[in-house]
Amino acid sequence: MEPISLALVEQLIDQYLPQVVKLRREIHARPELGLQEKETTALIRGVLEDLGLDICDLNLPTGVVGDLEGRFPGPRIALRADIDALPIAEKTNLPFQSIKPGVMHACGHDGHMAILLGTAFVLNQLQDQLAGSVKFIFQPAEELLQGAKQMIQAKVLQGEPLDRIYALHLWPQVPFGHIGIMPGTAMAGADRFSVKIEGVGGHGANPHLTKDPIVAAAHCITMLQTIVSREVNPAEPAVISIGRIQGGTAYNTIGDSVTFEGTVRTTGRDAYEHIPEIFRIQLEGVAQATGTKCTFTYERLCPPLVNSKGAAQEALEHSRAVFGEDRVLVLTEPTMVAEDFGLFLEQTPGCMFFLGIGDDKLLHTPTFVFDEEILKTGIKLFVSLVLAKIQSTTR
Repeated sequence: MEPISLALVEQLIDQYLPQVVKLRREIHARPELGLQEKETTALIRGVLEDLGLDICDLNLPTGVVGDLEGRFPGPRIALRADIDALPIAEKTNLPFQSIKPGVMHACGHDGHMAILLGTAFVLNQLQDQLAGSVKFIFQPAEELLQGAKQMIQAKVLQGEPLDRIYALHLWPQVPFGHIGIMPGTAMAGADRFSVKIEGVGGHGANPHLTKDPIVAAAHCITMLQTIVSREVNPAEPAVISIGRIQGGTAYNTIGDSVTFEGTVRTTGRDAYEHIPEIFRIQLEGVAQATGTKCTFTYERLCPPLVNSKGAAQEALEHSRAVFGEDRVLVLTEPTMVAEDFGLFLEQTPGCMFFLGIGDDKLLHTPTFVFDEEILKTGIKLFVSLVLAKIQSTTR
């Protein structure tokens, strides 16, 4: 089988780029929150069907998976993009600004979808020259850290084992047009907790007649911070943050209860496994010491995202060959931001890339924008990785 030239790939990308940009703008103007992405799902499904891809029946309300079979036997590769938006009111003044009040693609998912659709256009055009198959996964509810789990439970990975799975994320901390790859743990695992402290309320002038839940909650919050400082290996980054606290009704009254909730972020497997139990011991200890009652929920959202070292090394070598060594960066510090793509990586070797859009772009803000020129780089990255894996396997 003759190798497919990079010049042909670039020619096809240029051919389809106007259509990709148009799709990106249409998606951007009509964002949808996680598990509500019905219009987005219908649009993507229509594009994949028009290309003749086989659509997998996952029996899920949102999300799409399409399979492209090459002409020759070869490796099975999956590419994933996330499709949900955020509850943010857009303030970009773009001509294709969101028409949905209070909802915006502020994390680049519209770009991820456009890149993956562009990749489908190009690889579909090359189908008669391809060995193996490519699975295009358009995943819902990444911002809720729920979509990957749902798709895996819906057996999106069933059948013959995949050889590789890849995803990318537009990333402000990487220079524009550069590609960041981190072998090993690249992103934190994320958990969510909610705590309720119940005491005995009363007049603020007579605290000795109460069991003050506010004081108990304050002790709980302080104690929880010692988990990171005293219970976790200092070589493994971890974060416990309280995002909300609520209690009391008047300045001179001690209320009956306090609730607070927050998130735990871990990069090491040991911390990820053991923090929930330490969490329970500390909360119950404070409750006993203060004479209050403590109930809590601790929800696992996603594990740390760990890039397969072999897949990451392959990706580094192939990306440098295509883009040049100066545009491909080896990252050395994991981000404490979480991404549920890590669940896919627990099932299949693969890698998440950080596609640089420049440090003046802030994710999850109402003014988030990116230069659409980056779409071309993303498509070229995905296509070249698929072709490199095919050619290295079949030569």
